[in-house]
Amino acid sequence: MRWTLTTILIIAAAGLDAQPIEKASWAFGANPYYGGVLRYKNDMKKLDWTGLHGIELYANKLTNGRHQWERLFNYPELGVALEYYNYNVPDELGEVVSATSYLDFTLNNGKRNKWRINIGSGFVYSSKRFDPERNPENKAISSRISYVARGTVHYEFMLSDNYFLNLNAAFRHYSNGRLNIPNNGMNFPVFGVGIKYVPNPSKIDYKKDTSTYLDRSIKFNVMVAIAWREVLQEDFKHKALSASIYLSKQITKYNTVLLGVDAFHYDRESMVRALNVHKSKFLPEDYVLDYDGRQLAITAGSELLIGKLSVIFQGGFYVYKPQILYADWYQRYGFKYLVTNNIFTRATLKAHSRTADMMEFGFGVTF
Repeated sequence: MRWTLTTILIIAAAGLDAQPIEKASWAFGANPYYGGVLRYKNDMKKLDWTGLHGIELYANKLTNGRHQWERLFNYPELGVALEYYNYNVPDELGEVVSATSYLDFTLNNGKRNKWRINIGSGFVYSSKRFDPERNPENKAISSRISYVARGTVHYEFMLSDNYFLNLNAAFRHYSNGRLNIPNNGMNFPVFGVGIKYVPNPSKIDYKKDTSTYLDRSIKFNVMVAIAWREVLQEDFKHKALSASIYLSKQITKYNTVLLGVDAFHYDRESMVRALNVHKSKFLPEDYVLDYDGRQLAITAGSELLIGKLSVIFQGGFYVYKPQILYADWYQRYGFKYLVTNNIFTRATLKAHSRTADMMEFGFGVTF
């Protein structure tokens, strides 16, 4: 369970104070990987360090401080990548191909050898997925298309102005955000050695951001979103709606704090199906279920500001939740993109602890 965003949002996450700085360079590279799938449930026997192997091909745009957020985050690289992995379990798990975007941060600019870390998201296609009759052993992936959460730590050795060697330790998580059931997800660490090529290296004069201006006004935000989810295995897609009203205030150059109210509405059919299954397992037969699909919660969180793009972290506590399902709290992760100064789009994953509830797609206004 995790969150995702399309490549174009991260590449477009700029738009602050332009300066007459040299045009940014590009880098290209390849990282072969070897690792294994983590078996985190007893009934997922095929996920047991399978000898997974694959390769990543990528292109990075090297930022040069043209925008304020680039200087704030120590001149990160903006990357897009294609990855292929073979799980080494051909009948049940098969192979996957993913397309992701990410930010690659450096921790020690100006040195020949660097520690770097990149985080991002995207989409993955799986050649094999769960099927109750033809592939019941694959309880990790039930959708052809899923979301990816990615993270990589790598140590970069400078071989010349054009070539760099990378030692990589990476982690990948695949999940469909409850679009299909089961949705246990796929988790695996991989390790490898790769090469990076910079055809036209440019000398960057690394400078710290010295601006002190903050927009300290309190902003009012309204958002609506829609999601589709399965409740039972091999179910049809149920619609869920959400709306949020919250206040936001920027407290540093890096982040904004949020406080507000979330409202959710699940269709009655999804409540009937889920609650009846729950009743048959855990409750007495004469227990009267409430099929009200509404929820109301108080929410608080923060947004990490990266130009026009924000990374969202939120937690919520229900003040109205008639369903016996679900915990009394939830969390949200995702992305927000400013289309204009007052209009934004948002993609977030709502989850209860480790269990995905729904992937929300919405838009909102701020003033």
